[in-house]
Amino acid sequence: MQSDRAKNGAVVLLVALLLVMSSVATFYYGRYQGEVSDTNTYLSELKGALVKDNQLSKSYNSSLKDLNQAISLLTDALSNLNTSTPAYLQGSKELGALWSQYLALESENGTAPAKYSASMLIEFGNGSTRTFTDRAVEPGWNVYVATLVILNGSVQAVWYPEYQEHYVTAIDGVSGGPTTAWFAWTLNGTQWELASSGADAIPVFNGTTFAWTLCPYNQSYQPTCSP
Repeated sequence: MQSDRAKNGAVVLLVALLLVMSSVATFYYGRYQGEVSDTNTYLSELKGALVKDNQLSKSYNSSLKDLNQAISLLTDALSNLNTSTPAYLQGSKELGALWSQYLALESENGTAPAKYSASMLIEFGNGSTRTFTDRAVEPGWNVYVATLVILNGSVQAVWYPEYQEHYVTAIDGVSGGPTTAWFAWTLNGTQWELASSGADAIPVFNGTTFAWTLCPYNQSYQPTCSP
């Protein structure tokens, strides 16, 4: 009799234990299902975000390409326009602004554009100087275009189409006189060398350092000063 009661008690205890375990299992299974649902929702949202990000990236890269093309076209135009035309005067100012926008747009994406770093020294012939160090320039630019960009168009020149060169008459608002002129220089190691051609024919490479000096000159049109 006692044996039957013990058996019945064990059965009841076992059933109760099974019910508890079933409830616990149901509870955790429900939580698991909820976590799976949340995870799937998160993954779906992540995929949607990635699609949008890819679309934005394509649009961003397209904008960069268009802006870079606009800069190249404007650079080519300025290299062949008469410097006295309104189009040249406006374009020379816009070039620097477009280049700044291009650099800013690139930096927002955390990448660096294909560019060179150049430095420029200006000596105004009265003891005052201006130095521009490690300025971003685009591969393919020459000293004249680089000067235009660095100074935001504050350069006056006369264009000689027969020579395909600009004769610089004023820099940063300071003009040459009857016995003075602006001369371009390039740094070779530690030695300054007078440019043997116009600024349009001097390419700018990565690390290039060049200078402009307002100097008196002799009968052979050689400057009597150097940087």
